[in-house]
Amino acid sequence: MSRNYTELSPHDFEILARDLLQAEFKVRLETFPQGRDGGVDVRLFRDGSEQIVIQCKHSPGKSFSQIKSQLESEAKKVEGKFTTRYMLMTSASLTRANKQEIVRIFAGVHLEEGDVLGVNDIDNLLTRHPQVETNNFKLWITSSSVLEYLLNSELYRRSSGLVERIIKRRKLYVHSEAYAASLDLITKHHVCIISGEPGIGKTTLAETLLVKFIADGWQVHMASEDIADIERTWRPGEKQVFLYDDFLGQNSLLDNLNKNEDSRLAQFIDRIQAVDDKILIMTTREYILQQARQVYERLQRSQLEAGKIVLNLAHYTREQKARIFYNHLYFADLSEVARRSLLHERNYLEIVHHANFNPRLIELVTSNFHDSGCEDSSFFAYALNALNNPRDLWERIFESQLSSLERHVLLVLATVRERIELTDLHHALNAYEAVASGDPTSRHKLLLGLRKLQGTFVNVSTNVRLDDQPNGIHPETFSTFVQLANPSFIDYVSSYLSSHPAEIHYMARGCLFYEQVETLAHWEIGESFESLSFISLMDGFFGRPRGRKQAVRLVPGQQKAVMQALVRLADSRSCFWSKGFNTNIWARKAVSLQSRHLLILMLDSKHDRTLLSEEVLVGMAASMARRITETRDNPSTGEIRVMRYLAKYPCVTEQVASARDEAGKKCMGSLHSPRHYQSALSILCDVGVRETEWSREAENKLRKEFYDFASSWDVEQADNVNSAMECEDSIEELTDALVAFDVEADLEAQTLKAKLEMLQDEIAEDLDFDEEIDSDEEAGDQDRGNAPFSIQDPHTSTEDPVDDLFDTLL
Repeated sequence: MSRNYTELSPHDFEILARDLLQAEFKVRLETFPQGRDGGVDVRLFRDGSEQIVIQCKHSPGKSFSQIKSQLESEAKKVEGKFTTRYMLMTSASLTRANKQEIVRIFAGVHLEEGDVLGVNDIDNLLTRHPQVETNNFKLWITSSSVLEYLLNSELYRRSSGLVERIIKRRKLYVHSEAYAASLDLITKHHVCIISGEPGIGKTTLAETLLVKFIADGWQVHMASEDIADIERTWRPGEKQVFLYDDFLGQNSLLDNLNKNEDSRLAQFIDRIQAVDDKILIMTTREYILQQARQVYERLQRSQLEAGKIVLNLAHYTREQKARIFYNHLYFADLSEVARRSLLHERNYLEIVHHANFNPRLIELVTSNFHDSGCEDSSFFAYALNALNNPRDLWERIFESQLSSLERHVLLVLATVRERIELTDLHHALNAYEAVASGDPTSRHKLLLGLRKLQGTFVNVSTNVRLDDQPNGIHPETFSTFVQLANPSFIDYVSSYLSSHPAEIHYMARGCLFYEQVETLAHWEIGESFESLSFISLMDGFFGRPRGRKQAVRLVPGQQKAVMQALVRLADSRSCFWSKGFNTNIWARKAVSLQSRHLLILMLDSKHDRTLLSEEVLVGMAASMARRITETRDNPSTGEIRVMRYLAKYPCVTEQVASARDEAGKKCMGSLHSPRHYQSALSILCDVGVRETEWSREAENKLRKEFYDFASSWDVEQADNVNSAMECEDSIEELTDALVAFDVEADLEAQTLKAKLEMLQDEIAEDLDFDEEIDSDEEAGDQDRGNAPFSIQDPHTSTEDPVDDLFDTLL
């Protein structure tokens, strides 16, 4: 492996030198910062005296001639100070003659030629002690072989944005016990879910794990929308790692799982755990995970609920925060004056100890200071203010450091939420500009703006294969996807737009795609949406007290503009894309008028049904009736909800009653399971419109037929189920239907209950393997999964390790 030392900081190099010599000498060595204790970086102190003193010079890629003057200066400082063995380790390249010259330069100490170690010697020691290389993961995470794989693999062709982000950020990665704990979960279960608050470093940890497995020869695959993306790339017998980032969505359960996704995900986790050549890594925000555990019953029954495969990345120790901050500072384009503002009176401690310390905030502070217009000497004040007032940082960047074009691009992307094809983005941007500024941006200027935004604000994925034939794009056409790189920016924009009425008005009128205005409607509906509590994304990022819930609301008066946009775009093409089955070609998603009409009706219901005209309602009712008539399938749950909302409007009650009867006839013609009976009953009784003669007779017939059906269905179903989960689903399905039909009140239903118990016995037999698990081990796994994970620095220091670290900054 060709190792890359250039992306090690001086502190990283000292730790590497210490670990290598500890392994070689089989003794414990101590580390010191540069300049303290006479320039000693590492030493062996034993029997009351210093026996070895090691000086480290991190000069990657340099030759002896380039570091000679630095060595001569160092030799003068240590001349006559040490009588013990002296060693010099450098990441520069040294020849035999160079080593001999260095010995002459350091004539004032006991330095022998064999104790001068250059980069080739370090490579040799790493080969002798591979565990040291594993522990100092930056060596292999930044190696040329890993880089070559990333740039030339199928992963790059599938997800260039991910690869480019890994390459850019790999030098910032910090090793921690969270990394080791993740590997432990993967070793035991082949699955690891990394949860935590926004900005805590979940994706960074996941990317670190990916690169580790890449270095070990595993193939990496990304899930872009749901678990089907992973299922399509499953290759029996191949070592594959699957990453499902933000698998529960970024916004909350407003971005809920696709149909049956909870069941498929639970089953896929079981499938992964049954083989040794597959690994699944998922990330999610902690509060969204808690919501999912309450809402999705199948996830409740999985190991996700038990906590066996969940790593809660809850907080960092003082030393871990220091290393995160140090890495960003060391590799940032900061002047010596800016760095000294932190070192003055140990100001860095105030940042490290700050209650709002967050890796994402630290990245924003260090990457945007250069464009802030602040004096270099005020860097500490800039950083402290950013932690005190995170919203101010976003506002300063958004309103002062970005051009109007860049702001417009980010506003459009924030409303889209997902990836968007470049041409769609250009058209959406021009549509917004036509309302907000009247000055359309050319495609060339858009590309220049994206180039500036790339990294901190957006990810750009090139060479994406599209198939959008209805819009003139044929299969295997190559295009570009753009999406926000920083989820916290959506947090900021939701707050920004909610307090800027003019912007909401412009955005609503300027939306080109339904999904854009759908975002505005979600922010407005808030707590009412799906009967769930909407937790503001800003709670985690902006430091609100835990447990406090705040729903984003549009400024009064803008709801009408949002509704007009929803109606205007209800049948417009989607700007969302999905992969075709077993292919890397992306196709534009089909439009679901049912789901779009449902959102429109929910927003109107929130505002006392005052935003929709009779003409629009009549059109929606007619559309619903056509869908029910034309489809072969029974009406979906969403369609029934549309029907219920429309039933509340007097102007369309006759249409809804007619559609109800048509839907009921379809359901009555396909009664094969308890769920079919329950759906039919719901349509006949719960829609909320008047009875008809047909619906009254149909309900009576349905109730009579259900009892006979239920008396034998459970026995027949017991022969059809093949797993404990299927048994549980069948029991749940029949129980729900019994309650809906009020059969449990009938004494004759005791036979059904006995048969349900028989199914439960079968489930218990299927789950007997649980008894083989050692109870202590199981309890330990559960505690590890549920308890907040505290990250510890694996390295020790003789004094304050934070001070030691920052003393190497200059």
